[in-house]
Amino acid sequence: MKKIDKSAHTGDGAIALIHQRVYEMGFVWHERKTDAGIDGEIELRNAVTGEVANRALLVQSKGKGERRFPGENDDGFHFLCSAADVTYWMSAPVPVLLVCSHPETGEAWWMYVQGWFADPEHLATGRIDFDKNTQKFDRSAAQRLLALADPHGDAHVPVAEDRPETLTSNLLPVAIPATLYHASINTQDPREVLSRQRTEHASLPFAEDFILRGGQLYSWRHPERSALGKLITGPVKQMPVAQWADSGDETRQRWLVQLLNNALRSDVSADCAWHGGRKIIFWRPTRDFSARSIRSASGRTRQVFTPKYKKNNPTQVSYYLHAALEWQFLDIDGAWYCALVPTYHYTRDGHRTSLLLSEYLAGIKRLDRNPAVYHQTRMWAYYLHGHDEALAFRDNILTYGTLETFDAGKGIDDKAWRADSRKPADDADPEPLTEVREDGLALFEVPR
Repeated sequence: MKKIDKSAHTGDGAIALIHQRVYEMGFVWHERKTDAGIDGEIELRNAVTGEVANRALLVQSKGKGERRFPGENDDGFHFLCSAADVTYWMSAPVPVLLVCSHPETGEAWWMYVQGWFADPEHLATGRIDFDKNTQKFDRSAAQRLLALADPHGDAHVPVAEDRPETLTSNLLPVAIPATLYHASINTQDPREVLSRQRTEHASLPFAEDFILRGGQLYSWRHPERSALGKLITGPVKQMPVAQWADSGDETRQRWLVQLLNNALRSDVSADCAWHGGRKIIFWRPTRDFSARSIRSASGRTRQVFTPKYKKNNPTQVSYYLHAALEWQFLDIDGAWYCALVPTYHYTRDGHRTSLLLSEYLAGIKRLDRNPAVYHQTRMWAYYLHGHDEALAFRDNILTYGTLETFDAGKGIDDKAWRADSRKPADDADPEPLTEVREDGLALFEVPR
């Protein structure tokens, strides 16, 4: 009786699995009926438009049925290649993929052969190490394969997939008071007004939500509620904010934006300091200069002030790291928004700016990725909104909403961004805020 042995059946199943996976990626599979080390090729195709890119990848399949690959466990395995196979693959004019699979369970993993054996140590051993978590041969690998076959984008332009996606912006809706207060004052120097409040009327509430223009002091709160009441020289009058906002006068609209900037500074003044040179707010140090944490939108506790210790002397502080914020008020179709731009600040003693500020900023910005900026933005939005879980109640001038979101009909595979097709992909970007500390935690993330 004629038979097809188990090995041949498994090999056929492995090819069928590759065919299915290539179909799911939106590409085209061409099987070779006769081969000497290449079982077929993947022709790249734009899954959205249907256009073929005239780019291909060669594939060698290795399948295992009930048996496991050498050293296989839940995390990975290795495969030993013959010298003849490696020589043959390395001579190919296009990228070659080795796809190892278990057809019975529908699992497959891939490796870019030329990229792996470009390392002389790998070439000498003929061994390929697979990571099961990052080298899955499935739909998630499509963009990496496309980048591998056409690294310069000469034959393709990535197109977003037809799938719904919700985009979170950095725009925070803001409701502003309807009324401004103004009164005459005999100075046009805001520094003098701030100084006299601190020295001459220190027992009264301090105010910084004002501007001085044309002999008038304009403020969001009634001047008599603060030390400003001792400095004005005439009666307090009211005016509608719309008189400036809707006037079409660019000068007065700039005045309104300056008042909004001062209002935000005032709203967070109990927790955050102002840096006039950088035009940012940053979290104040704690009384004992220990780390400071707040509850963020994700429910995690995040550090917003962190002492950083010297590596050669873990008892001595090298510098202090502060969560910081730049912002811009925007009038969009008659509605006010605050565009949040999270950043960092570094100090020598919790107050004075570090002499190495530029170097520290350059270093941490190189580490920042989209998830880091996203979670920082959410943290600031959550704090400004005034959730009870973030900090105690604040007597705000402005009312802050929640970040604006937008629904899109097309989506982007975030894992494919900036992916190096020659290396195993990260399964996901870490959520927290970029800088990894020596204790293994990321910046501003605290263990529960």
